[in-house]
Amino acid sequence: MLPALIADGWNHNTHYQERLLRSVPRTCRRALDVGCGLGAFARRLSTLSDQVDGVDGDPGVIRRARELSVHVRNVRFIEADFMSWTADGPYDFISMIAALHHLPFGDALTKAAELLAPAGVLVVLGLDRAPSLFHAGARSLIAYPLSGCYRMVRRTSPVGARTLEPTMTLSEIRRSAGALLPGAVVRRHLLWRYSLVWTKP
Repeated sequence: MLPALIADGWNHNTHYQERLLRSVPRTCRRALDVGCGLGAFARRLSTLSDQVDGVDGDPGVIRRARELSVHVRNVRFIEADFMSWTADGPYDFISMIAALHHLPFGDALTKAAELLAPAGVLVVLGLDRAPSLFHAGARSLIAYPLSGCYRMVRRTSPVGARTLEPTMTLSEIRRSAGALLPGAVVRRHLLWRYSLVWTKP
């Protein structure tokens, strides 16, 4: 059994949770975490939103997320494929953490945008493919030592869900996201991640 303390520990995704939580609207009645995994971010969201839904297609992952969240009353974990799932209402905040590259990029962003209430916020923490071996090496030259330092001083956590290599470069992501979500802000981060933040008009 994986203790909740370890499940909510440090990894390359949880490293950026505080940054993502700053984008939660001041008044947030409903939040959705797509590809919620073991529920670490959903549990953090539960302190800022009245209701949180976590969606993941892996039944084992959802079962473990529920076990780790029995003390959190306002989080609901749903076993479903996000692309075929039907929500029961709009959301004020939607997150996708290391999940978008598992989904059809354009269709997933479009669906997330449709599920947002006006003035709702979409945040993505994603992985992108390095455009060349040189770029991959340059990125890792910084990221590996930094990651190693964090691992020495923090209790680490497994991702808890299956992993998949990204296929889109950051330039492709910026171009596609800009066409679908005008005004979306995409930023590169050190630990093999990028963020996308978009507020629905």
